[in-house]
Amino acid sequence: MAHNSPWTKAQVEAAFKNMPTFRDATIDVEDMDAFLATLGFTCTKEQRDGYVAFFRDVHSGKLTYEVCISALAVINDTKELVRIHVAAIDKDHDGFIDESEFKAVFPFLLTHDPSYPRVEFATFVKEADTNQDGKVSIDEAVEWFCKNGKDGKK
Repeated sequence: MAHNSPWTKAQVEAAFKNMPTFRDATIDVEDMDAFLATLGFTCTKEQRDGYVAFFRDVHSGKLTYEVCISALAVINDTKELVRIHVAAIDKDHDGFIDESEFKAVFPFLLTHDPSYPRVEFATFVKEADTNQDGKVSIDEAVEWFCKNGKDGKK
């Protein structure tokens, strides 16, 4: 994704509000292609399909304004981008990533970095739980993904 430049809040807001399904600070996933084209965002077909699946399955078919604003502003900062998506997947807002949340975000992150090791949740917890409390916090998850991704393996 390094070929995309970060977008400002105003740019994202204008594109968002221009979509036919815009309401309540969301747009439907059916507007994703038009939204990305309006911004001049480029991605592979696999990445696009990953975005659609992620927002369809995890965010009830909606792109949320806040997630899009945050992610597109840091599009070239892998750690912050991972943090935004991992935090957004924390549906119960407990600050930890449970197995269902891990299984929801992992395929999405793989669309951007296929070098992540394919691990079961138990292995992820064992490796990511640095404070050994038996849970993986958002910060621990972000560190694990960054350490195990292509940028962390340099």
